[in-house]
Amino acid sequence: MEYILNVANDLGYGSIKATLNDEKVKMPSVIASEKPQDITEPVSFNSQEQQAAYMKDFINKMDVSVSSSVVTKQGRYLVGQAAVNSNLPLTAFDINDYAGKSDDDLAMVLTLSLIAGKRVKDAFFNSEDLGETLKVTVNMATALPVAEGKNTGVIDRYKNKFLGKTHTVTFHNFKDPITVAIKFRSVYVALEGEVAQLYIKYADKKFKETLVADLKANYPDMAGITADDIVQTQNVLGIDIGEGTTDLVMLVNNLVNAKASTSLAKGYGNVLQLANDVLQKQQMGLFDSRAQLQKYLAQHVSPFARKHQQRVQKVVYEQLDPFADEIVTAVSKTMRAANAQAELIYVYGGGSIPMATQSSLRTKLADKLRRFTDGDEVPIIWIAPEYAQFLNEKGLELLLSAISE
Repeated sequence: MEYILNVANDLGYGSIKATLNDEKVKMPSVIASEKPQDITEPVSFNSQEQQAAYMKDFINKMDVSVSSSVVTKQGRYLVGQAAVNSNLPLTAFDINDYAGKSDDDLAMVLTLSLIAGKRVKDAFFNSEDLGETLKVTVNMATALPVAEGKNTGVIDRYKNKFLGKTHTVTFHNFKDPITVAIKFRSVYVALEGEVAQLYIKYADKKFKETLVADLKANYPDMAGITADDIVQTQNVLGIDIGEGTTDLVMLVNNLVNAKASTSLAKGYGNVLQLANDVLQKQQMGLFDSRAQLQKYLAQHVSPFARKHQQRVQKVVYEQLDPFADEIVTAVSKTMRAANAQAELIYVYGGGSIPMATQSSLRTKLADKLRRFTDGDEVPIIWIAPEYAQFLNEKGLELLLSAISE
């Protein structure tokens, strides 16, 4: 029987948020290259329970090599969480590189490994023969940053990296390698931010309630406005603060204004990178990468280490306000290019979470927007933290249901 995998793949500069059939995955967008001396013994198990627990978490254990005509760098890699846990040097997307995600081998290695990892996991729990090549046919919806995706030919070129060829991923976790052959049946490439707006339009009740709550908390005089009033607004600006880019998507009369929509080639990852430079100068933290710094900030530390973690945090937050100024300038340009007035602003993406409480972005945005409206208030809705990072992925799920029917 043919194994078909439907994938909504929000491949971010910092992490992948994906739905693979019925499974939701979030993993860091990093790999670690294994040199001969880094390769560990194949994993073995003392019991079936131990094996089942390992396979249940297989996406976080991936040790792969990828064979594909569109992957130029050959090698053996630990992928995602396995790379972070290895303490080997990490390869992440270069947030300073203007080439973009679609030209980076990393996009292919991460996507193909994730798909193959899901195939192996399901094969194990379905008692398939792991000695045979496991085949998978994929329908995928994914997205690129606005500025990158708008460039002539980029979307088609990216789509064609997946289509019309067989990609092979080999797993080296066990004594006997496991091979997965991947073919893509359909691939839809959308624009980041644009798919987030799609989800907002067709949002579920719980999400809509968070929109109303944020509006009422910040604009008490708008207490009579309903969730439907919010999601049906046709002239809106979405600000998607990611790891490596900040996408600004302008909807005019409910249609994306491609000319005005743009990407600021900077995201929260750049803030972390700047903070890391400062920390190294002050000898306050020896983090090899922004991924390590992010992991440290997120972890629960003992009471004895809390003071140091707070000092590191303060250095990071000091970099946020200059970044907020750049976002406001980009918003100003977008509004002018659109030659239309936004009635509502949404702010979301992983970077919006720390910026909500640790920067003055909301105040700065509100001041700038008043200059476009002769002093009238343009409401800004900050998407709740539990949704902020997943709007693109949820929008891709909607697109996926359309292409995989």
